Amino acid sequence: MTASDDDIRAKTLQVATAYLTLMGDWDAWTDLWAEDGVLEFPYAPKGRQKAYSGRAEIRDYMIAASGKMAMVAPPRMRMHPALDPGVLSVELTIDGKATATGALFTQSYVMVFEVKDGKLWRLREYWNPLVNIAAFANGDVEAWASKFGKPEPVAAA
Repeated sequence: MTASDDDIRAKTLQVATAYLTLMGDWDAWTDLWAEDGVLEFPYAPKGRQKAYSGRAEIRDYMIAASGKMAMVAPPRMRMHPALDPGVLSVELTIDGKATATGALFTQSYVMVFEVKDGKLWRLREYWNPLVNIAAFANGDVEAWASKFGKPEPVAAA
């Protein structure tokens, strides 16, 4: 029996909500992902990795990135289901404090979730790097970029 569009859409909403609420519980959060899942940052700085593939690499990235900020107010979120029931766009705005600098900031994200077989298969996060550069590195682009994720993999010759 195949799932209806309504069932798939409900699961997609459930996965996206769990993604946002389970951060910090890295075992449960990682279980949301498909084995071949991909986390993408299209606006990653030049020379830094733009995509993380597979549960282990995604988990490692998120654990390394966690703890760099604290939310100072509840996030504001709007969800926009797509015609494809396995796709969901989320507008998310957070008010945070950069732990290294103490700077307060407001960051807005657009996140595009793609769910297949009940697991998060692909997530693209779009956000304004200028907000993060100001808050996390006092406006120093190079300092911020050097700490974003991992260096871009070197292509084999």
